[in-house]
Amino acid sequence: MSLSYTPYYITEIDSNTVAVSCNDSTILIINISTRSITSTINTSGHCWGISYNDNNLYVVIDRSIIHVMDLTGKVIRTIPAPSGPIYDITVDRDRLVCIDYTTSIYCCSLDGTLIWYVKFKKDEIQDLRRVTTDDEGNVYVTDYEKDTVVVVFDDGNHYRELLTESDGLDEPWGIYLDKKENILLVSNLYDGKAFLFEVRKKP
Repeated sequence: MSLSYTPYYITEIDSNTVAVSCNDSTILIINISTRSITSTINTSGHCWGISYNDNNLYVVIDRSIIHVMDLTGKVIRTIPAPSGPIYDITVDRDRLVCIDYTTSIYCCSLDGTLIWYVKFKKDEIQDLRRVTTDDEGNVYVTDYEKDTVVVVFDDGNHYRELLTESDGLDEPWGIYLDKKENILLVSNLYDGKAFLFEVRKKP
């Protein structure tokens, strides 16, 4: 599907609808079944990461604040970024998780209060790109430079490498976890490959 704007980030609204943040301070609401744009939202600044939760969009604006808006684009409230420039965000239940483009992950309440924060050493994590969560609050991130997916457990104190280059990862970028099916989607940036992995939880 060709768009008039360059798409950056995407979030699922329902089984037929997604919201896409684009490079020109624009959010497109798209029906993927009909391949049509159903509405366009103009934002007050450059929009980055985007996530849908409980009838609201959470959108990173100018890498410094998060706008909570309805699907018409009306801003309901603004959440300050926990620290520095942030890029991607995911929201689930009562938490929002955001990342910068280097080595930091922030987990906050929906009012922006910091719950936990992880800053990896450069030899552990080098280049975070996208983030998703499962239904237990565990956080999954792609590391573009190290060709890995890392899972950070819900307490923020423990993590482990989940997928590597041996699993087909080559400059991994996009990531999304289907919570109903426990299927993890990971896509590489340049070779056009995407992978589905079954996430098995320990009994």
